[in-house]
Amino acid sequence: MKNQIKSTTFMFLLFSFVFLTGCSMKASALTPGKTTLTGEIDKIHELVLRTYHSIHGHPELGKKEFNTQKLIIKELKELGYTEFIASTLTPTAVITILDTKKPGPVIALRSEMDARPLAGGGKEPESHSPRSLIPGVMHNCGHDVHASILLGAAGILIKNTHVLSGKIVFIFQPAEEIKGGADDIVNEGLLKKLGIQKMFAQHSAGGTPVGTVSISPGYTLAGSNYFTLNVKGKQSHAAMPSEGSDVPLASAHLIQGLSYLPARRIDITNRPVIISVSNVSTTAGALNVLPPDATIKGTIRAFEDLTEAPAKGKSIKKIIDNYLSGASAAHDVTSEFSIRKGAPPTYNNPELYNSVVKKLGDAWPGVLDTTPYRGMFSEDFSYYTREVPCLYFGLGIRKGNLGTKGVHSVDFTIHPDALKHGLRLMTLIAQIATRGDVLLK
Repeated sequence: MKNQIKSTTFMFLLFSFVFLTGCSMKASALTPGKTTLTGEIDKIHELVLRTYHSIHGHPELGKKEFNTQKLIIKELKELGYTEFIASTLTPTAVITILDTKKPGPVIALRSEMDARPLAGGGKEPESHSPRSLIPGVMHNCGHDVHASILLGAAGILIKNTHVLSGKIVFIFQPAEEIKGGADDIVNEGLLKKLGIQKMFAQHSAGGTPVGTVSISPGYTLAGSNYFTLNVKGKQSHAAMPSEGSDVPLASAHLIQGLSYLPARRIDITNRPVIISVSNVSTTAGALNVLPPDATIKGTIRAFEDLTEAPAKGKSIKKIIDNYLSGASAAHDVTSEFSIRKGAPPTYNNPELYNSVVKKLGDAWPGVLDTTPYRGMFSEDFSYYTREVPCLYFGLGIRKGNLGTKGVHSVDFTIHPDALKHGLRLMTLIAQIATRGDVLLK
């Protein structure tokens, strides 16, 4: 009887052990090693920070990002990436694919890589850390931040494919600051070739606190257009302006009139437009001569095609032409106005916004700012938004005395804590966009 009791007790304990072990194994399969997103971010942070310092210290201009490309490819290979897509039109691009081997959509996460020239070949302030070691060139738009974050996100996601489905294409894009970046990738047909169905990106937002992410549906950034205005008249001696057209003075009036034009000739409540003159030059060789010509250049930011007229009214190009015709005649000069189109407006797809942002908000530990916003900056991510549904997020970078200045300023900085938040944003988006939920939190 005692032996029977012992045998029964043993079988019960054995069954309990097997049952509990099985449950534990199932739980472990759902949360391998009790992995957390914070833990994964902490593990990859050193690589991200090191990459950020390296890229920032050695900035490269658009289409010349050779060393940046080598660095990113090297780190991606060490993380386990083996499939790289070459681009003919953007040879410095880095495009790699994470295939989960599970059914699901093909999404893309994008960053930029290029830096900007500093006016007059200046240098980044010595107080900055990291600091550009290349005179006249600086990452003062945050592209080094975005590329480093995307590299880190690629590192986290390749180790945690159980929280994903489908494929993720990582696009480290060159030449955002000049023509031939996103537009060339689109023109080459790479989005269609790779079957990309959705795209996501983020951009450093100066003045926005670290931990805050901003996003709103619809048009969020303006399109860019660049104009040239050639002014011609009669030359004269500076002592006798009445004998000529006084082209410099006439040009000054035209510049002022162009700047005032949106507020007085366009319904800017419904048609936001900004005209900014950024360059003026003449052929005068001596200070005592009023030259016969001048060239005025600048940019026009708007959310519409400048050459297309709305249902009621005139196109912006036609309004400008009408003004210049009358104003030029009044100042005894002739003028020729031309426009070169830049990037189109950036559009956040409302359906994609509705499917992603609510779930992102549930998982985001900081502030998710969905206040409606339209800015007059432009961004070549807009070329992608015309091809597939896209979302473009603003990443807070301000903390203490860092990250307070806007982009393109020599005083532009970011607080390093923003890197971890950018990592969290990209990995959360990847999960939501491929699976529809968040397992790695």
